[in-house]
Amino acid sequence: MALVINHNLMAMNSARNLSDHYGALSTSTQRLSSGLRINSAADDAAGLAVRELMRSDVATLNQGVRNANDAISLIQTADGALQIIDEKLIRMKELAEQAATGTYSSDQRIIIDSEFQAMMSEIQRIAISTDFNSIKLLDGSSNPIIELGEQINQSGFGISPLTNSASYGIVEAGGTLYCSDSTNSIYKYDGNKSWTAVSSGLPAGIKLISKYDDNLVCGILTGSGVGVYQYQNSTWTQINTNGFGNPNNFGMDSMIEKDGDLYVSTNNPTDGVNIYKYNSGTSWTKINTDGFGDLNNTNANLGTSNGKLYASTWNNNGTIVYEYESGTSWKPISQQGFGNGTSALQFTNLDGELYGGASSNDGAVIYKYTEGGNWEQINSNGFGDGVTGASRIVNFQNELYVGTGGLSPGDIGGVYKYTGNKQWEKINDNGIGNTNNRSITLYSAGKNLYATSYNPTDGVEVFNYLEAEDNKLTVQFGTQNRKDIDSYDIPATNSTINTNGLNIQDLNIRTQNGAQYSLERIDNAIVKKDKIRANLGATQNRLENTVSNIQIQAENLQAAESQISDTDVAEEMTNFVKEQILSQAAVAMLSQANSLPKMALQLIEG
Repeated sequence: MALVINHNLMAMNSARNLSDHYGALSTSTQRLSSGLRINSAADDAAGLAVRELMRSDVATLNQGVRNANDAISLIQTADGALQIIDEKLIRMKELAEQAATGTYSSDQRIIIDSEFQAMMSEIQRIAISTDFNSIKLLDGSSNPIIELGEQINQSGFGISPLTNSASYGIVEAGGTLYCSDSTNSIYKYDGNKSWTAVSSGLPAGIKLISKYDDNLVCGILTGSGVGVYQYQNSTWTQINTNGFGNPNNFGMDSMIEKDGDLYVSTNNPTDGVNIYKYNSGTSWTKINTDGFGDLNNTNANLGTSNGKLYASTWNNNGTIVYEYESGTSWKPISQQGFGNGTSALQFTNLDGELYGGASSNDGAVIYKYTEGGNWEQINSNGFGDGVTGASRIVNFQNELYVGTGGLSPGDIGGVYKYTGNKQWEKINDNGIGNTNNRSITLYSAGKNLYATSYNPTDGVEVFNYLEAEDNKLTVQFGTQNRKDIDSYDIPATNSTINTNGLNIQDLNIRTQNGAQYSLERIDNAIVKKDKIRANLGATQNRLENTVSNIQIQAENLQAAESQISDTDVAEEMTNFVKEQILSQAAVAMLSQANSLPKMALQLIEG
């Protein structure tokens, strides 16, 4: 190598090596001080991308653990409330058993019933007040909000609409939905808009359908008088003699179950309307005088409220409402013709109070029965829309709904919801999507509100109201946002565990029969409540297992992320010491290299 002055190559080489070692020393110092092997994308671009995904998953899983623990706390809150409801139901059953025996007088049963009603009120209060973080758990407020319905049958069930009449009904019995579409057919809903006819073996002339002992029953008009048939184990059995022994009974207006007993109202041109109570076999007892003392009464609708049976009759002089007392005794609780009615009232019960809807000369009218025998109209005539008639008023999830319309051309069916202070909100478009749908009849069954409509073009159509908003409480804990693997719903938060939801709202034990009937209903309520508690317990156990699984998953993911991201201190200290020594050596050699040009100066100076 030549001895030169202008280019000190050894110094340049030493300076470059010093820069490399000093940079490596700086990186090593950064890694040791931060504990991370990757401090920027330049350190390991691919490793950084993998690490950030892992870090986000770990953070998500840890939040999922917190979510699941919050859900466990919510479940424990609901289960604690249900435990108290359990105690109240057990006490109610004990009181019903006490009142069911024949060794107590009517006055004593009334005293026993006062505690029974207090227990029922406490169940209602607990259901309404139980919440977690302002989320109501047991009052059904998490149930679906209803809006425009989905048709769940083919128009007219495939039968020519011209053969259909406006005589149709809908009922749920034994967990199955049934609908009668005309005077000749009854259908069972199989799901997915599929219906199966179940009326084979019945005579022609189907008038109405209802349920008794959780079985389907129907009323049929024949030339021999009205007949009542029960559908059990896919077989129809007549449970009365034709016409109840009177062949002139050719009309049937209403069938209703109360306290385990079935009641039917009939009419004939000679005797007016009559009410029959089912005993057993084909035995029935008439529980009124002919026509309620007025042989001009042409029809009667039945209803129940607060453990009492009511009948609304109608004739050319208008409507009158009766309350059943005993034997054949009925007490009138309205003036005849009140409300200018042109039809008998259709009844429903809400919070222990009686409501009725009817047609009138001024349009559809809705009434509330108040203490003292007064009837208060709670809507504007015709709902302000000129509605001609109220087809049926129902209690759906502790709110009043009414289906309206008529059978004349120009009538358009509607569904209205009561919002309080005599205000009603229309919750469907005209005719439920078809302005030919003239009359809409509602039926409430648990979480479902059904509507049947009739129009002269398509015949009978059946609708189920859809969920406008899914308010079920869902626990989210996974990372992929897939409902089937990353979340699930908590039961009870979508259940109504108040007195209506438990189907005990109208029970009383003031009579021996009422007490005996209450025993079965309370048993059913206990079973329903126990199913929910069992679901809650299973869900809590599942959540606890989920927490353990997520924690293991997060731990393993954290370990994998550590392998990519964290500094191996032992290895890095080895590199640090090496680079530190090399840096010091480079500094020393650079100092020596910088002094080499002086040797050329010595040669010049001689």
